[in-house]
Amino acid sequence: MKKIIVIALLVLVPLGTVIAQTSPDDPALIKAKEETAVVFDLGRMFGYLNTMVSEEKKLALSDEQMTILYSIMETLLQKERVEPDTADEMLVRIEDEILTPDQLMYTDQLAIEKLESRTPGAGGGSGGGQITNYIAGGAFNPMKDPSKNMGKDFDTFFTYLVKELGK
Repeated sequence: MKKIIVIALLVLVPLGTVIAQTSPDDPALIKAKEETAVVFDLGRMFGYLNTMVSEEKKLALSDEQMTILYSIMETLLQKERVEPDTADEMLVRIEDEILTPDQLMYTDQLAIEKLESRTPGAGGGSGGGQITNYIAGGAFNPMKDPSKNMGKDFDTFFTYLVKELGK
């Protein structure tokens, strides 16, 4: 009987630790989600840009804009871990220096619509496994994850740029 209890404790204690580490109330998890929000915002931006170029021809990107965005995306594809400061710099550059005011208004409107369409209590969709990797100091680049919509949208927009730029 003691062996069963010892074995149960050996299995359950680490399991409880793992569960506690990923509990929605865990301060480390909350902090990591706050820190990485900008990385997810950057990733979503490429999806919004993809929607914009396919649905709003009057907001077409210039060759110069596409070249700069392509360069940013290439840089992101080379990174296994995207730090929040890097994502913030890239997002600010896209919003303040690359997009026109009309293009920015369009992408902002898409972001607002996405926020409004979320089911209350469904969470922000900020990938639990990815956040765990971020906390552990491991790989963290949600734009390279083809199993998620963000990764698919990123890849679709990158493929569009490659085609348009003849790369």
